[in-house]
Amino acid sequence: MRREASKIHVRGLALECALGRELPSAVDALERGEVRTTRLTIDALEPAVEMPFYRVGDGAELGDPRRYLEMPLRVAREALRSAGLSRAELERTALFIGTSSFAAGERDLASFGPGSRRQLGFDPLASELCAELGLVDDAMLFNTACTASAVALVQALRMLRLGQARNVLVLGIEICNRTTPAGFAGLQLVSEALRPFDRRRSGIVLGEGVGGVLLSLEPGPFALELRGGATVLDHFSVTTANPDGSSIELVQRAALADAGVEPREIRAIKAHGTSSPMNDVGEAAGILRLFGAPPPVCGLKSYVGHTLGACGALELALFGAALLRGFVPKTALFGEPDPELGLRPTECNVPAPEGDYLLNYFGFGGNNTSLVLTRSGPWRS
Repeated sequence: MRREASKIHVRGLALECALGRELPSAVDALERGEVRTTRLTIDALEPAVEMPFYRVGDGAELGDPRRYLEMPLRVAREALRSAGLSRAELERTALFIGTSSFAAGERDLASFGPGSRRQLGFDPLASELCAELGLVDDAMLFNTACTASAVALVQALRMLRLGQARNVLVLGIEICNRTTPAGFAGLQLVSEALRPFDRRRSGIVLGEGVGGVLLSLEPGPFALELRGGATVLDHFSVTTANPDGSSIELVQRAALADAGVEPREIRAIKAHGTSSPMNDVGEAAGILRLFGAPPPVCGLKSYVGHTLGACGALELALFGAALLRGFVPKTALFGEPDPELGLRPTECNVPAPEGDYLLNYFGFGGNNTSLVLTRSGPWRS
């Protein structure tokens, strides 16, 4: 049975990612199946390492410290604008930020606002965003590896249900820094192509981006609701989910129970789909354990890269906008099924009817999160 609690509406959406710097153009590119990568050179390693990278086409230098405020600020403003909040509502809107690395390794001072010079970091970022946006300077920060902004969405959902807020802006932020790519390259986890669930998959390709999701007790232009969500810890390994799928089944089942939705009601699944050999094994096994014959399963990371802590909000914004356009996207770069997985993701865009959708996010340290998103109509903006 469905939960009878207050509906939590997705009232505002915005993003900047490799597909585009505005939501409509990014969804256009997604619908066409475009993949846009550049090359990134890591000079800090000896010898230097070059790798593919999904970057935001803002025209700025990747090392420009101003990007760490300007990009989140643009996305936050657009999310709030799309939601149509009044000034009084803005003053009662909470800010949640989820990130994995943010400005790790960046020691330069950034100019955050007129006349201010502050060290790069989570707290200065939150304070400057609240000041610029007219929000109460009492942000909550989440740092749970790749699930950071997905966990922020779960906590925002709970806060709204409890009546502790009427609006929560969730930002997922991951902007290229000098440390994160070097770390993943050192761990030999980086591949030349991100191929979710493909037999040839061999690792991740990093990406940068910012996603903004405004959750509210009031409806807005987007016919979407965040129906439910759950976070469950998996102690199998520091870096991978249990390959038998038991932990993935558990978090998906918990999210469905929180939403009051049965597995048979799920129309499609947005997979975490990192393209790493073992993570795709655990996710495929978990989906099959719960669903048996699953609905369509798609991966978005071959379009935007693995945006780490940003992927919760960013992929919800992108996937939600695609649903409102009426399609579940194909899984780009997938071409060869892996018989060991028993799971074949979407190979073309498929229709997205009204109903319930499952979104998966899994992170280092065993922090696994699933969300249930409901589409109840078309894009009304």
